[in-house]
Amino acid sequence: MSHQDYRRKRRQLLKGIAVGSTTLFAGCLGSSGDNTGGSDGQTEIKYVYPGYFSSDAKDLLAMFDEQAKKVTISAQKTPAESSSTRKYYVNQFISQASSFDVGNMDVVWPSEFATNGWAATVKDPKGLTDTMLKTPVESVTIDGSLYGMPIHTDANALYYRTDLLKEAGFNEPPKTYMELVKMAKKIKKTSEKDLNGYIWQGGSNEGLTIMWLNWLWGMGGSVRQNGTLTVNTKKGIDALSHAVDLIHKHGVTPQSVPSSSTDENRKTFQQGNTIFMRNWPYAYALMNEDGSQVKGKFDVAPLPKAKGSPNAKNSCLGGWNIFINNNSKHTETAQQFANFMASKQAQKNMALEHSRLPVRTDLYTDEYFNEAEHLKLFKEIVEQTSARPSTPKYSAFSKIVYTECNKALVESKSPKKALDDAQNQIDNQINN
Repeated sequence: MSHQDYRRKRRQLLKGIAVGSTTLFAGCLGSSGDNTGGSDGQTEIKYVYPGYFSSDAKDLLAMFDEQAKKVTISAQKTPAESSSTRKYYVNQFISQASSFDVGNMDVVWPSEFATNGWAATVKDPKGLTDTMLKTPVESVTIDGSLYGMPIHTDANALYYRTDLLKEAGFNEPPKTYMELVKMAKKIKKTSEKDLNGYIWQGGSNEGLTIMWLNWLWGMGGSVRQNGTLTVNTKKGIDALSHAVDLIHKHGVTPQSVPSSSTDENRKTFQQGNTIFMRNWPYAYALMNEDGSQVKGKFDVAPLPKAKGSPNAKNSCLGGWNIFINNNSKHTETAQQFANFMASKQAQKNMALEHSRLPVRTDLYTDEYFNEAEHLKLFKEIVEQTSARPSTPKYSAFSKIVYTECNKALVESKSPKKALDDAQNQIDNQINN
């Protein structure tokens, strides 16, 4: 079946399938997911997904419905934000609810879900994970067991203005931290416009934790030290010092960045007055839409690294997995759905129709590059990812890090003081 024929068939299927789309809030599912099957022998399972995944879910549920035998799947969505989705799940787990069977799990949740007994182990008899990128699989592997099936990945990258670099005599993007600084300074100095040199996620939120990790990993550093989480190492302090210097010493990052967010950065870059930006793959398609001020004027490259660390894996792993509710009464059927979501058929749909980065390595080939340019652009980048620290208390860890790092960015604390204070909190709340 051709790609075009498949699209037509998919649209016909969607007309005949009812996919629930009522927004869920914690505790609203009730017991409708406890169905044990109808008189026709059908098994009903309920799938919960975040709002960001709505268009993907409609396609994928239609595809699953077409091939599944004796399975009825209903679906509803949570609020789009990752934090709201986690809150919904946690409330369901605490009440030991079996009101849903399978759901989407953010890449930073597996340790928490597994340690607390919330997620069931996932089986992989067909070796689906053998076809996948290594880091996403490692992120759902806890003590040797799978607690999720990766479905799409994410990796942050450096967006840069090709036209501005070319005008300034630069033929390729920067490969090191200081190359970026030098390029930004030169372009800002020679431009008639008031340009931002480099924007990134500096607000007091998860984005800043990831930014600090990007710089730390790019220096060859790690937060794992002798089995504990340690942030106030020399490289940790150097990473935060570099961030502060970008704003207050080098002047290439605007002073508004400590209150910025991911999509605010994307909108700023898209307005056409920024040279470099660190962001996620979703921004690529948006900035190439008609009406965008930077359409055809930008490209994507791996994040710069510290001089002397050319092989550092400093892009942060993002993405989502399918997990099975440990309280589900239909774990085998839920397993069937999880395996479908990891199939090439489902992965291809997410990649070509919804611009997701697949976890299957066989989709990063010339055959698919011709249909989805973003796959070619991000192939090298997804191979340079590292995962955020695996801990059941990751949310608490991240909040401590981004809160203290933000204080350093606005110069209310020195980088060393900020990370020393963060370490005291981590030792008391996380490492104890």
